[in-house]
Amino acid sequence: MADNKEIKTGAMTPEEDYLANFMPSVHKIGRFTIIVAFFLSIAPFIYLYFIKGYNDVPFSMLFAGVAAVAPMLIGGWISEPLTYWPILGSAGIYMSYLAGNVMAMRFPVATAVQKNANTDISTPKGQVATIIGIATSIVINLVILFITVLVGGAILNAMPPKVLHSFNYCIVGMIGSMVLMRFSMGKGTLVQNFLDAVPYMCCGIFAYILVNFLVKGITMYGALIGVGLAVLIAYFKYKKARAEWEAANPDA
Repeated sequence: MADNKEIKTGAMTPEEDYLANFMPSVHKIGRFTIIVAFFLSIAPFIYLYFIKGYNDVPFSMLFAGVAAVAPMLIGGWISEPLTYWPILGSAGIYMSYLAGNVMAMRFPVATAVQKNANTDISTPKGQVATIIGIATSIVINLVILFITVLVGGAILNAMPPKVLHSFNYCIVGMIGSMVLMRFSMGKGTLVQNFLDAVPYMCCGIFAYILVNFLVKGITMYGALIGVGLAVLIAYFKYKKARAEWEAANPDA
């Protein structure tokens, strides 16, 4: 059996091996690590409540707390993976949500790696390059975090107020750099890529106006609405492009 499997794998092209072996392994390992992380995240509660006996708080109060938080976050639970997947890919999603700092660290790294490799997440090259980049960022992140925990307070106390105030612009600069990198990754010019992205940006603007000014009480669903509209636009654009391609290639 093992020999037959090796012969089959060896006879595959890299693309076939990627689809038949690599991606199923990604999902198998990714699901296992996320499940383990889930149980580890609730382990402190189980230990304190059931083992140490800190159970003065009734379960009804705990469920009330969950019920209060869940509606605020359920939109992000659904929309964020859909938003990040076109850049991070399946393996990148598993790794990023396990390590954290998805928007601030993993997303920019994946975007920069794909730009420098001149590829995207839909190709084996882009998927592997993204995995390597995200894995490297996690290691570097842990090293920097370790150093910061040890000496970060002393460094911050030694900095002048003007330098500390400049940190407020880090997120703005990071988002701007990601937007610019994304516009420069397409097949066309920077202006053409920007014009292609305008319908999707309009979805975000419309969702923001809708949940903040037109319909009150659905603020937590703003991201979900924006992503859903963008997905619909992408689907209709795909159907149109597919129909044009089939018309141009009737024998394909």
